[in-house]
Amino acid sequence: MRLFLFTNNFPYGLGETFLANEAPFLSAKFDEIVFIPLYKDNEIRTLPKNSQLWETLLDFCPKNRKKLLLKGIFNLSPLFRFLPELFEEKVYLNGKHFWNYGTSLLLFRAIFSKKTVWEKLFSQIKKEDKLYFYWGDKSALIIPFLKKHIDNQVFVRFHGSDLYQHANNGYIPFRKYLFPKIDFFVPISQDGKEYLLQNYSKIITLEKIYVSRLGVSDNGINFAQETKFHLFSCSNVISVKRIDLIISALQQISFPLKWTHTGAGVLFDQIKEKAKHLPANVEVEFKGAVKNAQVIDFYRNTHVDLFINVSESEGVPVSIMEALSFGAPVMATDVGGTAEIVDNQVGKLLPKDVSASEIAAEITLFANSDLSELRKNARARWDERCNAEKNYTDFVELITK
Repeated sequence: MRLFLFTNNFPYGLGETFLANEAPFLSAKFDEIVFIPLYKDNEIRTLPKNSQLWETLLDFCPKNRKKLLLKGIFNLSPLFRFLPELFEEKVYLNGKHFWNYGTSLLLFRAIFSKKTVWEKLFSQIKKEDKLYFYWGDKSALIIPFLKKHIDNQVFVRFHGSDLYQHANNGYIPFRKYLFPKIDFFVPISQDGKEYLLQNYSKIITLEKIYVSRLGVSDNGINFAQETKFHLFSCSNVISVKRIDLIISALQQISFPLKWTHTGAGVLFDQIKEKAKHLPANVEVEFKGAVKNAQVIDFYRNTHVDLFINVSESEGVPVSIMEALSFGAPVMATDVGGTAEIVDNQVGKLLPKDVSASEIAAEITLFANSDLSELRKNARARWDERCNAEKNYTDFVELITK
């Protein structure tokens, strides 16, 4: 039995680090894993020995708007079957919805035009093989066309940005077209399951949905002590992560504090510039984009008093799971499935619309408290809900049976 695994760009690049935790468990159960990324990146990671890496579905990064436009328009891929949604959903009345519709359509047409991949898929997939799409958008758009030619079971994970419409300006295209062709929906949180049922009950049945949490491995416990209170955050530097809100909160901190952030993104330079105006008692360190192994080494060698995440939308952040695994208390906003792993037992769950002054007050409270019980509870929470060995073993049992 083989598993065909469709990713965004794994094993290329630095993203989808959580898939690196899952791959060994899949490898142990399947005779072979065939990785099919959407696009390439510069870096490439080591794959399990019983793996194949196929050519990408695209010859370019879909963030390159010029190439997406050219590749998506100038080909003979299907078009008319997508037009009804344009009018039925009145997509043309909302500029942001029309943009989402247009980019998704161009993406599908660009993928579909790469005949070599389709020919290889249809010639090599056998009836006992399983198809696993790691995200519920982008590559998953090809599922209805695959299902016209093969009857293999299709599993699709749903995280955050690929699930919640509010994280996409209120609209994700082609759900009515895609969802009936998916055999098993695998959200990473209970919140994701409830969202699917509430919004797509007419085209999804309960028995098709299985919650399967992501997980991180046991890499030890964060022990070492520092004299200065250490705040840590780890995310892409994009608007939805609201790193600027952390800076606004730190403007109101009056005691010695060090803040370290790992991750980069389109707002990185802007955030660094804003952080230059923080008070002298706040030390700042921006590490930029780093490999996941470097984040793990950071936890091993650097004491963290509090991990912070103030996103306005999430699935269940793996960055929070990593913090919990090392016994670091976590303060995070109540969005997506975050509340399923963060509460007052392990840190603090903040309201989504939390203010900078409220965040500053909570940080100050943590800095003046004994955190030993929270650290112990954080480690226990990881073992209970975020342990990779437990979670991925259960998932592999699901997908193989």
